[in-house]
Amino acid sequence: MRSVPTARLVLAAVVSTGSLGCSLVSFDVSQDIPEQTVPGSPLGALLPASLFAIPMNIDIQSETAARGTGPASSATLKSVSLTITSPSGATFDFVDSIAIRVSSTGNTSLPEVEIARLEPVPGTATIVIPPTGSVDLLPYVEAGATITATASGHMPASNTTYVGTVVLTIHV
Repeated sequence: MRSVPTARLVLAAVVSTGSLGCSLVSFDVSQDIPEQTVPGSPLGALLPASLFAIPMNIDIQSETAARGTGPASSATLKSVSLTITSPSGATFDFVDSIAIRVSSTGNTSLPEVEIARLEPVPGTATIVIPPTGSVDLLPYVEAGATITATASGHMPASNTTYVGTVVLTIHV
């Protein structure tokens, strides 16, 4: 019976040693999406196309330096999540689809690209918008990037406030 725990320890040591030996290191960094409010409309008017546009304020160089990993080779979107904070009990049932795009504010040769999409949007208080591909966001973040959310649907019955988080995986 002692061989089973010993085997687990050996396996754990092999796995952790193998992980340290890999030349590719990655870690996640996040940026909060500040509070946003979608105006309410008792008549259910069409939702404004733009939900938010915020600058990406992730300092990848200092994030890699803090971890002692060396320079980043790329950065990819891991997730975008949005959570309704008011009114209590509200959901995203007023949104049919949502798309997240990135554009560069400092390098005009970088095209605006879609990086995440959710369609249909579930009628829940928290949604996670999955990446649509593996766009390398490193040049965007280094040049100064803005992420923009556009949506289709109808306005909620009352003002609805939400916050969110963008998570990037940094590859070294």
